[in-house]
Amino acid sequence: MLTFVILSRLIVNPWDALYLWMRMKAMGLIRNCGMICLIMTSSLTGFTQEETDSIVPQDSSLLKVAIVLPEFKLINADTIQLGEYDELICDSYTALGVPYVYDALHSFNRRRMDNFGGYVNVKVNAALERVRSRGFPSDVKNLFIQIDPKTLTVHWIAHVGPSTNGKCYACIDSRGSANGGLSAVNRQVPKMHGLYSGMEPELLLDFNEDVVQCFEGDGTPLSSYCSYVNIRQLFYKYTTNCYNDSLNNVAVNLAFNNTGHDTMLSDDADLKMLAKKSSTPPSKNYKVKSGDTLSGIAQRYRTNVSALKRLNNLRSDRINIGQILKIP
Repeated sequence: MLTFVILSRLIVNPWDALYLWMRMKAMGLIRNCGMICLIMTSSLTGFTQEETDSIVPQDSSLLKVAIVLPEFKLINADTIQLGEYDELICDSYTALGVPYVYDALHSFNRRRMDNFGGYVNVKVNAALERVRSRGFPSDVKNLFIQIDPKTLTVHWIAHVGPSTNGKCYACIDSRGSANGGLSAVNRQVPKMHGLYSGMEPELLLDFNEDVVQCFEGDGTPLSSYCSYVNIRQLFYKYTTNCYNDSLNNVAVNLAFNNTGHDTMLSDDADLKMLAKKSSTPPSKNYKVKSGDTLSGIAQRYRTNVSALKRLNNLRSDRINIGQILKIP
């Protein structure tokens, strides 16, 4: 027994001690096998326990890594190809300064609690009416959404124009969630579809973005960025028969139940709410300076060259120093 104890002290691994002891036993140098085996087993058990206890749980706070924000760049609206009668609707809104900023961030149209929102649905639906007023069945061909996490600003561009697939898309609507995931959004969709009796929904955009969290929920800026808030929103467009057989033309004002808001309001209330809450700035004038280009001015004011040319009756991209341009 003494021999094995000495061996186990000299040799760190008990298996090595066991091997040496067996060699010595075979040579007749060691007796009392039972006692030695007992001591050997205790030694092996102690090794195993020591190895287990040496694993220190990691501090979860050490796993948080600061997120480095990349430079935020807006989509260049002039890169979007337009048809002859197509139109781009460009706008933005910011959630900073209102209660529950990340709930406000995904209020693309408006939220129930205070009617805050970007009124995306309302503005796109108005553009669809303009398309039909020109005698075309209307369509929302694309919807682009960007979120600037450092300013909590939502920038969006809707591409509308005449439908090319034989269908008429009367309006859009959407439902979403902040950090609730797709299941939270899907629970709201059937009720939304029920507002459009007789119309067929088609998914326009499944917006799914993990926005770097730069603020507390109350809008207090964070000193470092270590987490994300998932913004999920499903946008649908609804088809209907917009052709008026009796008048042999396209009906402009189509009857559908929802105004595009999350909460139903009367017509008068809608007009007052839009006048109060709409983030669309009034038209302004800009005096052309040396070095200015139409594309540069359009990007500065978050519009596009086509809109500038149309509003100012320009036939080319040429502008002159001192020229006054209307900005949509």
